[in-house]
Amino acid sequence: LRPPFKDAPKVWRALNLAIDRKAINDGLLDGLGEISACQPLTPTYFGFNPDLKPIAYDPAQAKKLLAEAGVANSLTMELEVPTGRYIQASDIAQVVASQLSEVGVTVKLREMEFGAFMNKYIVGKNLGDSAYFGLGWPTLDAGGLLNFWETENPQSYWGNTAFTDGAKAARSTNDPAKRLTLYKTLTKQLCEDSPSIFLFFTPITYGQSKTIAWQARGDDWVRAMDVKTR
Repeated sequence: LRPPFKDAPKVWRALNLAIDRKAINDGLLDGLGEISACQPLTPTYFGFNPDLKPIAYDPAQAKKLLAEAGVANSLTMELEVPTGRYIQASDIAQVVASQLSEVGVTVKLREMEFGAFMNKYIVGKNLGDSAYFGLGWPTLDAGGLLNFWETENPQSYWGNTAFTDGAKAARSTNDPAKRLTLYKTLTKQLCEDSPSIFLFFTPITYGQSKTIAWQARGDDWVRAMDVKTR
Protein backbone atom coordinates (compact mmCIF):
# COMPACT_ATOMS: atom_id res chain seq x y z
CA LEU A 1 0.00 0.00 0.00
CA ARG A 2 1.13 3.52 -0.72
CA PRO A 3 0.58 6.65 1.36
CA PRO A 4 -1.95 7.85 2.37
CA PHE A 5 -3.48 4.34 2.44
CA LYS A 6 -0.69 2.60 4.35
CA ASP A 7 -1.52 2.27 8.07
CA ALA A 8 -4.22 4.91 7.73
CA PRO A 9 -7.24 3.85 9.83
CA LYS A 10 -8.90 7.29 9.54
CA VAL A 11 -8.78 7.11 5.74
CA TRP A 12 -10.04 3.52 5.75
CA ARG A 13 -12.87 4.38 8.13
CA ALA A 14 -13.82 7.43 6.09
CA LEU A 15 -14.14 5.36 2.92
CA ASN A 16 -16.40 2.93 4.77
CA LEU A 17 -18.64 5.72 6.08
CA ALA A 18 -18.96 7.25 2.60
CA ILE A 19 -20.71 4.20 1.10
CA ASP A 20 -24.51 3.97 1.19
CA ARG A 21 -24.84 0.20 1.09
CA LYS A 22 -28.61 0.18 1.41
CA ALA A 23 -29.01 2.50 -1.60
CA ILE A 24 -26.81 0.21 -3.70
CA ASN A 25 -28.61 -2.92 -2.55
CA ASP A 26 -32.06 -1.42 -3.16
CA GLY A 27 -31.18 0.25 -6.44
CA LEU A 28 -29.10 -2.44 -8.14
CA LEU A 29 -29.95 -5.70 -6.40
CA ASP A 30 -33.67 -5.10 -5.79
CA GLY A 31 -32.98 -5.34 -2.08
CA LEU A 32 -32.09 -9.03 -2.40
CA GLY A 33 -28.56 -8.67 -1.07
CA GLU A 34 -27.69 -8.98 2.62
CA ILE A 35 -25.83 -5.95 3.91
CA SER A 36 -22.67 -6.91 5.77
CA ALA A 37 -22.68 -6.46 9.54
CA CYS A 38 -19.21 -4.87 9.36
CA GLN A 39 -17.51 -8.24 8.82
CA PRO A 40 -16.88 -10.73 6.01
CA LEU A 41 -19.06 -13.39 7.68
CA THR A 42 -22.78 -14.06 7.31
CA PRO A 43 -24.83 -15.49 10.20
CA THR A 44 -24.46 -18.96 8.63
CA TYR A 45 -20.72 -18.97 9.42
CA PHE A 46 -19.35 -20.37 12.64
CA GLY A 47 -17.65 -17.37 14.20
CA PHE A 48 -20.16 -14.74 13.04
CA ASN A 49 -20.16 -11.79 15.43
CA PRO A 50 -23.76 -10.82 16.28
CA ASP A 51 -22.58 -7.78 18.24
CA LEU A 52 -21.44 -5.98 15.09
CA LYS A 53 -23.83 -3.89 13.04
CA PRO A 54 -23.67 -2.55 9.47
CA ILE A 55 -21.65 0.65 9.15
CA ALA A 56 -23.96 3.64 9.01
CA TYR A 57 -23.86 5.90 5.97
CA ASP A 58 -22.32 9.12 7.29
CA PRO A 59 -20.71 11.29 4.58
CA ALA A 60 -20.28 14.22 7.00
CA GLN A 61 -18.16 12.10 9.35
CA ALA A 62 -16.28 10.70 6.35
CA LYS A 63 -15.30 14.22 5.29
CA LYS A 64 -14.25 15.02 8.86
CA LEU A 65 -11.97 12.00 9.06
CA LEU A 66 -10.43 12.72 5.65
CA ALA A 67 -9.70 16.26 6.80
CA GLU A 68 -8.10 14.96 9.99
CA ALA A 69 -5.98 12.63 7.87
CA GLY A 70 -4.82 15.61 5.78
CA VAL A 71 -6.42 14.49 2.51
CA ALA A 72 -9.59 16.57 2.36
CA ASN A 73 -10.67 16.96 -1.29
CA SER A 74 -7.27 15.72 -2.44
CA LEU A 75 -7.43 11.94 -2.25
CA THR A 76 -7.18 10.07 -5.56
CA MET A 77 -7.44 6.28 -5.65
CA GLU A 78 -7.70 3.41 -8.08
CA LEU A 79 -10.53 0.89 -7.96
CA GLU A 80 -9.82 -2.23 -10.01
CA VAL A 81 -12.84 -4.30 -11.00
CA PRO A 82 -12.81 -7.79 -12.54
CA THR A 83 -15.39 -8.32 -15.28
CA GLY A 84 -17.50 -11.40 -15.89
CA ARG A 85 -17.20 -12.73 -12.35
CA TYR A 86 -19.34 -10.88 -9.80
CA ILE A 87 -22.97 -9.88 -10.29
CA GLN A 88 -23.28 -6.28 -11.52
CA ALA A 89 -19.72 -5.53 -10.44
CA SER A 90 -19.29 -2.72 -12.95
CA ASP A 91 -22.52 -1.01 -11.92
CA ILE A 92 -21.78 -1.36 -8.22
CA ALA A 93 -18.24 -0.03 -8.67
CA GLN A 94 -19.55 2.99 -10.53
CA VAL A 95 -21.96 3.82 -7.71
CA VAL A 96 -19.21 3.35 -5.11
CA ALA A 97 -16.97 5.71 -7.10
CA SER A 98 -19.80 8.26 -7.30
CA GLN A 99 -20.50 8.08 -3.57
CA LEU A 100 -16.82 8.50 -2.75
CA SER A 101 -16.66 11.53 -5.03
CA GLU A 102 -19.35 13.14 -2.87
CA VAL A 103 -16.91 13.22 0.05
CA GLY A 104 -14.06 14.58 -2.05
CA VAL A 105 -12.38 11.36 -3.20
CA THR A 106 -11.50 10.95 -6.87
CA VAL A 107 -11.80 7.34 -8.00
CA LYS A 108 -10.18 5.97 -11.17
CA LEU A 109 -12.06 2.85 -12.26
CA ARG A 110 -10.07 0.18 -14.05
CA GLU A 111 -11.92 -2.86 -15.37
CA MET A 112 -10.14 -6.01 -16.48
CA GLU A 113 -10.89 -9.60 -17.35
CA PHE A 114 -11.09 -11.81 -14.25
CA GLY A 115 -8.09 -13.96 -15.20
CA ALA A 116 -5.92 -10.89 -15.69
CA PHE A 117 -7.22 -9.49 -12.40
CA MET A 118 -6.29 -12.65 -10.47
CA ASN A 119 -2.88 -12.80 -12.13
CA LYS A 120 -2.25 -9.19 -11.11
CA TYR A 121 -3.52 -9.96 -7.61
CA ILE A 122 -1.97 -13.34 -6.79
CA VAL A 123 1.10 -13.52 -9.03
CA GLY A 124 2.05 -9.91 -9.52
CA LYS A 125 0.99 -8.72 -6.05
CA ASN A 126 0.41 -5.32 -7.60
CA LEU A 127 -3.26 -4.53 -7.29
CA GLY A 128 -4.29 -0.89 -7.30
CA ASP A 129 -5.19 1.10 -4.20
CA SER A 130 -8.43 -0.85 -3.94
CA ALA A 131 -10.14 -3.73 -5.70
CA TYR A 132 -13.63 -5.20 -5.92
CA PHE A 133 -13.87 -8.88 -5.13
CA GLY A 134 -15.89 -11.43 -3.22
CA LEU A 135 -14.93 -14.14 -0.75
CA GLY A 136 -16.46 -17.36 0.50
CA TRP A 137 -15.31 -20.49 2.28
CA PRO A 138 -16.81 -23.97 1.72
CA THR A 139 -16.65 -25.08 5.38
CA LEU A 140 -18.65 -22.02 6.52
CA ASP A 141 -16.09 -21.54 9.28
CA ALA A 142 -14.57 -18.18 10.15
CA GLY A 143 -11.07 -19.67 10.25
CA GLY A 144 -10.91 -20.21 6.51
CA LEU A 145 -12.33 -16.84 5.56
CA LEU A 146 -10.43 -14.70 8.07
CA ASN A 147 -7.21 -16.23 6.82
CA PHE A 148 -7.40 -13.83 3.87
CA TRP A 149 -6.37 -10.98 6.21
CA GLU A 150 -3.46 -12.79 7.85
CA THR A 151 0.00 -11.35 7.25
CA GLU A 152 1.46 -14.59 5.91
CA ASN A 153 -1.33 -15.20 3.40
CA PRO A 154 0.00 -14.33 -0.08
CA GLN A 155 -3.43 -12.88 -0.87
CA SER A 156 -3.36 -10.49 2.08
CA TYR A 157 -2.67 -6.78 1.74
CA TRP A 158 -3.00 -6.06 5.46
CA GLY A 159 0.01 -6.65 7.68
CA ASN A 160 -1.38 -6.75 11.22
CA THR A 161 0.55 -8.95 13.61
CA ALA A 162 -2.07 -8.92 16.37
CA PHE A 163 -4.77 -10.09 13.97
CA THR A 164 -2.54 -12.83 12.56
CA ASP A 165 -1.63 -14.07 16.04
CA GLY A 166 -5.29 -14.17 17.02
CA ALA A 167 -6.26 -16.09 13.89
CA LYS A 168 -3.54 -18.65 14.53
CA ALA A 169 -4.66 -19.05 18.13
CA ALA A 170 -8.23 -19.72 16.97
CA ARG A 171 -7.01 -22.47 14.67
CA SER A 172 -4.88 -24.06 17.39
CA THR A 173 -7.80 -25.09 19.61
CA ASN A 174 -10.81 -27.35 19.14
CA ASP A 175 -12.74 -25.68 21.95
CA PRO A 176 -15.77 -24.00 20.27
CA ALA A 177 -16.20 -21.46 23.08
CA LYS A 178 -12.57 -20.34 22.88
CA ARG A 179 -12.75 -20.13 19.10
CA LEU A 180 -15.90 -18.03 19.20
CA THR A 181 -14.32 -15.65 21.70
CA LEU A 182 -11.25 -15.24 19.50
CA TYR A 183 -13.35 -14.78 16.37
CA LYS A 184 -15.36 -12.05 18.11
CA THR A 185 -12.13 -10.22 18.80
CA LEU A 186 -10.89 -10.67 15.24
CA THR A 187 -14.10 -9.56 13.53
CA LYS A 188 -14.34 -6.56 15.85
CA GLN A 189 -10.78 -5.62 14.94
CA LEU A 190 -11.57 -5.90 11.23
CA CYS A 191 -14.61 -3.69 11.69
CA GLU A 192 -12.87 -1.02 13.76
CA ASP A 193 -9.63 -0.87 11.77
CA SER A 194 -11.55 -0.98 8.45
CA PRO A 195 -8.85 -2.31 6.11
CA SER A 196 -11.69 -3.51 3.86
CA ILE A 197 -15.02 -2.00 2.84
CA PHE A 198 -17.50 -4.76 3.59
CA LEU A 199 -20.51 -4.18 1.35
CA PHE A 200 -23.05 -6.99 1.13
CA PHE A 201 -23.61 -10.61 0.24
CA THR A 202 -25.10 -10.78 -3.22
CA PRO A 203 -27.92 -13.14 -4.21
CA ILE A 204 -27.04 -16.11 -6.37
CA THR A 205 -29.29 -17.14 -9.23
CA TYR A 206 -29.19 -20.62 -10.79
CA GLY A 207 -30.70 -21.94 -14.01
CA GLN A 208 -31.62 -25.61 -13.91
CA SER A 209 -32.91 -27.99 -16.57
CA LYS A 210 -35.99 -30.07 -15.81
CA THR A 211 -34.01 -33.15 -16.86
CA ILE A 212 -31.62 -32.99 -13.90
CA ALA A 213 -31.97 -33.19 -10.13
CA TRP A 214 -29.76 -30.81 -8.18
CA GLN A 215 -29.91 -28.80 -4.96
CA ALA A 216 -28.02 -25.55 -4.36
CA ARG A 217 -25.37 -25.84 -1.65
CA GLY A 218 -24.96 -23.45 1.25
CA ASP A 219 -21.34 -22.78 0.31
CA ASP A 220 -22.23 -21.73 -3.28
CA TRP A 221 -20.14 -24.52 -4.79
CA VAL A 222 -21.47 -26.30 -7.86
CA ARG A 223 -20.04 -29.82 -8.12
CA ALA A 224 -20.58 -32.18 -11.04
CA MET A 225 -20.92 -35.12 -8.63
CA ASP A 226 -24.06 -33.54 -7.15
CA VAL A 227 -25.90 -33.40 -10.48
CA LYS A 228 -28.12 -36.36 -11.31
CA THR A 229 -30.30 -37.08 -14.33
CA ARG A 230 -34.01 -37.54 -13.71
